[in-house]
Amino acid sequence: MPVIARGAAASLALGLGLSAVVSAPVTARELIYVSNIPAKHPTHAIGLDPYFEAVTKATGGSLTFKSYPGGTVAGGKTAVNAIKNGTADMALIADVYTPNDLPVSTLVSDLAVLGRDARVMTGAVNQTLLIDCPQCKQDYVRHKVLPLASYSLTPYHFLCSKSGISKPEDVAGRKIRGTGSMGQLVAALGGTPVNITSGEIYEAMQRGQIDCTLGPIPWLRSYTLWDMAKFVTNSGAGTYHGTNFINIRTDTWKKLSAKERKAMTDGLAHATRMIAEAYENDDEAVVKEGKNKGVQMVDGSDALEAAIAAFREKDIKRVIDTARSRNVEKPEAIVELFKKNVERWTKLVGEIGTGTWNKAQWDKYEALLQSEIFGKVKYP
Repeated sequence: MPVIARGAAASLALGLGLSAVVSAPVTARELIYVSNIPAKHPTHAIGLDPYFEAVTKATGGSLTFKSYPGGTVAGGKTAVNAIKNGTADMALIADVYTPNDLPVSTLVSDLAVLGRDARVMTGAVNQTLLIDCPQCKQDYVRHKVLPLASYSLTPYHFLCSKSGISKPEDVAGRKIRGTGSMGQLVAALGGTPVNITSGEIYEAMQRGQIDCTLGPIPWLRSYTLWDMAKFVTNSGAGTYHGTNFINIRTDTWKKLSAKERKAMTDGLAHATRMIAEAYENDDEAVVKEGKNKGVQMVDGSDALEAAIAAFREKDIKRVIDTARSRNVEKPEAIVELFKKNVERWTKLVGEIGTGTWNKAQWDKYEALLQSEIFGKVKYP
């Protein structure tokens, strides 16, 4: 065996060490994401899955993701705790399911009566939560949750199993799934609101525990509700804009490198746009698909429209009173802030165009989300 001089041996050892460092594979960190919605839901299939793939690519594989959809690890009511106790790194959080944990955020989402257009509400809620309302963000941070992106559903409609709702009297005596303001609307019209998560609607309707649900039309497909919900009232009843679909545990965020954080924040505007676009397009597509499955569109009467409008006029006071009972400070100021942002985004969306958008218009919307919101957020 040849003898190697001490200096040469040291050089060889150093060289081998450097080689090992250079050629060592990137250590991947797998982040666990949980949600109560199905894997085929647009939020996963069109928003989250491509977002996770993009982040993994941008980080060279140092970040990977494992999703547990459908409430398999945590449901709507346990998502906050799943992040807080470290069961999950990330989660979809719908604040309406845990209003006592997230009272300020719930105040904003409870203003469903302001919702006419999901594109407007998506812009307004992200600007409010991520930039303009420190109180709202602190709601999450105190539970070790850093909110990163939210979206609004398209307007809610009555989706019913046995007969449609055309006039206010049709609501009386029915058990209807409705949370937050939607539940209050059901009660105001004489129905019985049932507070269950969206993932529980199918089984509840199948067992006769509810007669209808208030929800966006795309739920017919994403939750296969058209198996039983054969009547859809075309009158809109407001939006739910409290779906915070990208949240991360603050302890997990602190452990990410600057490159990894940038990869995660760079993709937020696109993921948000894709979900908003999917919901808008699905409204039209699902109506057509639903007709082939026996779903009937029911015209809401003038009386029903008037009853919904009257509810809108008085519900803001209830929202403020409820927020105050949950110890939210200066709820009136938060309501005014959110209303101002709704007005702002109504103008911004209107400048892009009304009605159905083409790809160029959606690209403009994504650019606005980036320039007006996600590009301005101060991340810890």
